[in-house]
Amino acid sequence: MPPLARNIGRRTVVAAAVPLTAIGLVTAPAQAQTAPAALTWSSCSTTVKDWSKYHGDETRLECSPLSVPLDYSKPDGRKIQLAVSRLKATDPAQRKGVLMVNSGGPGLSSLDAPLSYADTGLGALNTDHDFVGFDPRGTGYGDTVICDPADPTSPPPTATAKEKAKFGFDRETAYNKRCLAMDPAFTQQLTTANVARDMDSLRAAMGEQKIDFYGASWGTGLGANYRSLFDSHVAGMWLESVMPPTMDLESMDDAVEAVGQKSFDGLTAWLAQRDFDFHFGTTAAAVAKALYDLRDQLTRNPRVTGSGASQVVVDGSTVSNYFGGGAGNWATAGRELANIRDGGAPAGASPATAHSSVFGFDQDFPGANQLQLRAVMCNDGTGGRDFDKMWADTQDRARKYPATGGHSVNDNQCGSWPAAQPWQLKKGTSPLAMSGHTDEDTTPYAWAVAMHAQIGGTLITVHDARHGSIKDRPCVSMVVDFLRAGVAPSGSC
Repeated sequence: MPPLARNIGRRTVVAAAVPLTAIGLVTAPAQAQTAPAALTWSSCSTTVKDWSKYHGDETRLECSPLSVPLDYSKPDGRKIQLAVSRLKATDPAQRKGVLMVNSGGPGLSSLDAPLSYADTGLGALNTDHDFVGFDPRGTGYGDTVICDPADPTSPPPTATAKEKAKFGFDRETAYNKRCLAMDPAFTQQLTTANVARDMDSLRAAMGEQKIDFYGASWGTGLGANYRSLFDSHVAGMWLESVMPPTMDLESMDDAVEAVGQKSFDGLTAWLAQRDFDFHFGTTAAAVAKALYDLRDQLTRNPRVTGSGASQVVVDGSTVSNYFGGGAGNWATAGRELANIRDGGAPAGASPATAHSSVFGFDQDFPGANQLQLRAVMCNDGTGGRDFDKMWADTQDRARKYPATGGHSVNDNQCGSWPAAQPWQLKKGTSPLAMSGHTDEDTTPYAWAVAMHAQIGGTLITVHDARHGSIKDRPCVSMVVDFLRAGVAPSGSC
């Protein structure tokens, strides 16, 4: 097998004469019409570029390229390459099949996810399941389009809140226009449904009639799409920290900020009980007023220290950054908010800029691709395309959630993007369970409730604020028993 070098399939720039408004999303059939190419497994340590840099002398994982149609409605047309991986069952005599895994995204590689999950409570399944991962199309070591990030320039310090929001929206719109033009045919096919079709090509290439699947975060949207398209090929599926059944970018922001407001109310009560340490007030109402006043003061008169690359701006957004988060963050929030009140600057304080997606990441993360993140969010998601509506929605959330509302986390990123092709999710008959977390704000619990209503299955409630934490909790035994033996989960965690 030839080495899997990151971005080996970087696309050439398509002539700008292709009108972006003409880019349409094609509804593809569920099944590919051509047989997938055979897989050629060999050690990832010898075939994946920079493997030792991130994984040392780890040699258990095998990798292979996989060729799939770019557009499943044209199975004999252009092909793209994906990178896939396999961690074989440690007890081959007891092997039951494969567990495909995806640890989230979009925009992120899951090539090494089998190794990551094998080191958690889910690892018990690796005795009788091959763990299988892959880089979703447009990420990692498969074919990708690399587009430099948006211009990091900030708006003038004197700009109004609306002017700052418009500056950020225009910056993202310019990024979209520039990146879409690089390879429109490729970028328009970066959808969750197409990644699900790629999963089924991988299943067929492995010669498996059915697969088990474990997905977290965006991986739950991938699993839900796969089950809706290929229900008969699912042996069992567990979705953890669940996405909503519809990628409505504005309502997603609303749900996130509702969780933040709930956490703020808990924070103010917690600080009031500890006034001897933090001195914000002895009642939740007094603490809330003190924190709102601090935010307002620094919004009007930001503090600037240092210069150049070392410049730190402490403003209203610096304060409100500590208003959300679960109970595990309250002690840190109290210390940093008191530090800000007393004239200090918390670690990591920075100029106020447009918020990035909930699903954002460091572009240097191995296998990450910012354009794939943007493409999936906008190809699948409705909203985020009109500034005036976005601003009105933002102001509405600021009124509803005075502590944490008023940002556009997802609803500011799809300017100039073609129309979305929303997910078409439906109930199936294959075994399905999912777990949602009561207090987390990355994938709010309300999304799990909505997904459960849309596609069925069993919903397990996890009482914590940690995204994707079930793999590290004792109740991971429910996941193992469900995927190994079909034991229906019940209760809460």
